[in-house]
Amino acid sequence: MRIHELNCGTLHVPGGAAVFGSSHFVCRCLLIELEDRLVAVDTGIGLRDVESPGPRLGEDWVAQVGPVLDPGETLFARFGSLGLDPRDVSDVVLTHHHRDHAGGLADFPWARVHATRACRAAVEAGGEGVMPAQWAHGVRWAPAPVPAVPWRGQTSWTLDGLPASLRLVALAGHSPGHAGVLVEDVLRGRELLHVGDAVHHRAQLTRTAPPAVEAFAASAQHDEAARLRTQRLLAELADEGSVRLVNSHDPVPLTGRDRT
Repeated sequence: MRIHELNCGTLHVPGGAAVFGSSHFVCRCLLIELEDRLVAVDTGIGLRDVESPGPRLGEDWVAQVGPVLDPGETLFARFGSLGLDPRDVSDVVLTHHHRDHAGGLADFPWARVHATRACRAAVEAGGEGVMPAQWAHGVRWAPAPVPAVPWRGQTSWTLDGLPASLRLVALAGHSPGHAGVLVEDVLRGRELLHVGDAVHHRAQLTRTAPPAVEAFAASAQHDEAARLRTQRLLAELADEGSVRLVNSHDPVPLTGRDRT
């Protein structure tokens, strides 16, 4: 197994480091090389988003977060530098349905899409944060995740047709059905958890995040009590140091070092 951590959309939020504690943010996706296929975790900002940002991302959102909109940053374009074929992506696993996580789905229309039942229900109901244009190509949904043994006290699910070493883990609070993606590298005895938007900045795990980061997290939350419980869990994991944590937007990984 090989895991690539890729920025699929640089964001320049007004105020930068002075306000948000970082000069820029990213849209961090994972590309996982298995023996016989490639699996993506989230898809960031896609080629069609770059071509038509207004209808697919929303003009207000573009103005607020300042995406670079560089086609070379899309997940699809990243394959060239990795020497991989995007047609080998068989599955996409979503942490949640928001525009900066699902925008690239249309670039991989043949891939099966895995998400929690609640996340899929939000998409199909056209709930808050769903950009209809990003889903108009017709998503090839995989069968619903199957409940598995809890992980660190959290509900977890295995995914149809994928190894049990790749699971969804409930990380509630940010959006309906929000989940992390756990990757167990059995041969090396290591675990990686992509926490999605459960936290937006590493300083949230030490309760020293800039006020603007905390304010944004609160403004974007689905369930405040659940979000704060999840944040406490991740802070404990960060202190423990046994699991490598990465999130979607902080350019600096929450724990450990980049692997690609």
